[in-house]
Amino acid sequence: MLDGRSAGNMGIPMKARPLPPLRGRGAQLAAVRRHLDMARTGVGSVVVIEGAAGLGKTSLLRAAVKTAADLGFRCGRGTADPIDAAVDLAVLLEALFDGERPLLERSSLSTARSSPEQRFWRLYDIQSLLEQAALGGPLLICLDDVQWADNGTAAALRTLPQRLMDLPVVWIVATRPGQGSAAVTAALAELADGSAQVLRLEPLDDLAVAQIVADILHAEPDRQLLSSAQRTEGNPFLLVEFVRGIEQEGIVAVESGRARLLDERLPGRVSDDMRRRLARLSGPALRVAAGAASLGRRLGVADLAAISGYSIAELVLPIRELVQAGILAESHDRLVFGHDLIRAAVRAEMPVAVSRALDRQGVEVLLARGALPVEVATRLAASAEPGDDVATATLLEAAEALSTTDPEASADLADRGLHLIVGEHALRGPLVARRVISLFAAGLGKQAEEFADTALRQALPPEQEAEVRLSVASMFDLGADIRADNARAALALPGVPADPRSWLAALLFHNLVVSGRTDDALDAVDELRRVVEASAAREGRFAFELAHAGLDYQLFHFDSALRRLDAGARIGTSADVSKRLAGYFRCWPLLARDAFEEAQAAADEGIAAATRDRQNWALHIFETWKGLQALETGRLADAATALEGRYQPSEANRIVSVINAAALAGLGRVRIRTGDTRGAREVAEMCRVVATIAAPGPRRHAIWFLAALAMASGDADEAHKHLCSQGEDERLTIFPLFPHDVGIDPELVRIAMVVGDDELVSRAITVAEQRSARNPMVRSHAAIAAHVRGLARHDSEEIESAVNALREVPRPLALASALEDLGRMRLAEGATSAAVEAFDQALALNSTHGAAWDTARIRSRLRRLGVRRRLVSLTGPRTGWPALTQAERQVADLVAEGRTNREIAEQLFVSPHTVNAHVRRIFEKLQVRSRVELVKTAGHGQVE
Repeated sequence: MLDGRSAGNMGIPMKARPLPPLRGRGAQLAAVRRHLDMARTGVGSVVVIEGAAGLGKTSLLRAAVKTAADLGFRCGRGTADPIDAAVDLAVLLEALFDGERPLLERSSLSTARSSPEQRFWRLYDIQSLLEQAALGGPLLICLDDVQWADNGTAAALRTLPQRLMDLPVVWIVATRPGQGSAAVTAALAELADGSAQVLRLEPLDDLAVAQIVADILHAEPDRQLLSSAQRTEGNPFLLVEFVRGIEQEGIVAVESGRARLLDERLPGRVSDDMRRRLARLSGPALRVAAGAASLGRRLGVADLAAISGYSIAELVLPIRELVQAGILAESHDRLVFGHDLIRAAVRAEMPVAVSRALDRQGVEVLLARGALPVEVATRLAASAEPGDDVATATLLEAAEALSTTDPEASADLADRGLHLIVGEHALRGPLVARRVISLFAAGLGKQAEEFADTALRQALPPEQEAEVRLSVASMFDLGADIRADNARAALALPGVPADPRSWLAALLFHNLVVSGRTDDALDAVDELRRVVEASAAREGRFAFELAHAGLDYQLFHFDSALRRLDAGARIGTSADVSKRLAGYFRCWPLLARDAFEEAQAAADEGIAAATRDRQNWALHIFETWKGLQALETGRLADAATALEGRYQPSEANRIVSVINAAALAGLGRVRIRTGDTRGAREVAEMCRVVATIAAPGPRRHAIWFLAALAMASGDADEAHKHLCSQGEDERLTIFPLFPHDVGIDPELVRIAMVVGDDELVSRAITVAEQRSARNPMVRSHAAIAAHVRGLARHDSEEIESAVNALREVPRPLALASALEDLGRMRLAEGATSAAVEAFDQALALNSTHGAAWDTARIRSRLRRLGVRRRLVSLTGPRTGWPALTQAERQVADLVAEGRTNREIAEQLFVSPHTVNAHVRRIFEKLQVRSRVELVKTAGHGQVE
């Protein structure tokens, strides 16, 4: 936001010398050219350039931009600045929206600024805009000095390049190795481990050194000159400084096209430290340089005038002197330091107290010019002294602004603001509240709890403490136990009014239910209802009915759950989160009642509303739900598409909600059934982490998957060990996980029977029969109750009745499971023909639905009976257009029409995540790498 008045327009003669050609980086530039050529065929890619300071990363980027522009690319370039580390997406937005010919129109992101989940939707908007731009021609996006980038840019690097890989978009990212925040280094490592090519810059060789010397002096250097130049150790920055220094100081003579060194001494700009170099400047130039070093990377003349105290006219001579000394240079309509090393050296040569004072003055200049608090937060946090009330207020504003995009940075700024307070202060309470909430939001639960328990009571009266704890109790990214503890602590505070107490009681009840603490919820329901009903506020009443619906669902009272949701709708609420959760909760009892189409419609409606209202959390839960429903109905490919890629192994400790734990376990079950052993083991590693958390709900889903994977590997003892991992009694309370997920009951009984755990068998039968008895009209529950009874009693008639009932509902994998058990029973009875018939039907179902692991097991059974089955007619093609699922075909057709992912998502009622996943699978099956190639194959696909 520096002023845009060109220094040149101020009459300041400061044009820098033309840049010399790029030398010694031919291999790297050739690699970049290959990526650019690949993009011209429609395929995107990523290049990471690593090199220490001064090795020429920026020069290589500059050459890449020129090469790309000559090839018809539109180019954008941004450079990270350490003082902008708190500005979300700063370097990316500069690359996309700044410059003489911006890649994108900045006004197109206006709606994202007010979003409560700003970063997700801003990246979503950027992705959509880049898709549209790339459909019109290839793009090059260069990000320099990424080691100083903000965490938002790190998030962008982890998502956007991968999502745009099927479009002609080339990303070049330059960084210093081993530097940067944890988020940035993790993002760069992920790129390097993926498809990115890493180009590492080493010192220049002798030939490149000689060429650079000749380029600058316009003459061939003699041997003595080259020998002296070697003292720069092949560092391009130092080499250029050396050559320009000997030229400026007359240490070199050029005669007849040959450059001859006149003296062995190093020029002052190389041999002197910055203190002596600056000492040669005039007083005004030194004053301007010192102020400039506190303003940042790019400098406006008006800002320089403000911090130096000179008028713009008075700046002409000092700026000219700094340009001639190579300290400043012109870049478009701004001034910049000749190199980051120079700016760092200028700062290093100032006493710390002076540097801090100038930084604080620089903040005042930027704020007066209209900079946002978040734009100056980093330098303000480092430069302000205790008692600085303006800094305290500004840091609070910045912490509030960062609360949704970078809560950890928000907490740090709030902490710094607290350290600036001297004595009693009106902002102590708001800063404490902000730090507590941001620490929890950042996933730093232990640190947040310790700080909250000590600081909240000291800084806030009970009513305000209750408000803070209410905010924490409403954070659905936190574990339900943490949320419940904060609601309980707030209810225990004296003097909390009836309306917030009602809301807190409803939240406590909700969190007990979703944590899987069903008995605690039942014990507390009457008392909490009285607290809720003591207020006339509808928010608490609505939330209580919502939670009670969840409890009814868990207790198999599905019709009652739906009635409570209807009652909540009649009460109404202004709490948008509660309304969205009510729509989500409705999906569960609907599916439990075998109302598949209604459940799907409710999920589609939820996705449409979440997209319209820009609620990523809601989009996530509805999309996850669709994946779990696809698993129930045997659409394994669609289930994998919806569930894959949402959780990284390094983030397993963040999977604290029952929704996410169920989705993770669901993904693992998909991978077991499809024979993806490696993927299933990866899920298992994550589930081992989830199994250690406190809340029983998420923990049980993780434990069940570990048991299922062990059983799939033929180790029933290991499976049973997992079920008992939380204690002998725990194995009896793991089920029901989700009452609609009926297919896992027979799996549990099989484990228990193999190890001889009769108590667990009896418990599973009791649960299945209770569910069926409370929902006598639901065919699935009657079928599963018959199935588990048949297994326990070795009763083929019960199993056959289960098979007949399951034929009437779209649960093909549950039907295949019952058919396989029926085959085993018929075989034990000596009815081999009937057994083969049952195995054949199970084989056909599993094969048709892509359950490769189950298919292989049943084929093995048949082979032992002397029956061999060829599955060509059942499995279908694995590649080409006929291999696409119905959902994939819809997406492929829309891609071929030139639709963006955003347009596809909105038309098909799915999330951007699912569209991206569909596109990846489509490309694999069609064996193409880009949308250009897909369009070329589309005509052939239509014929097929």
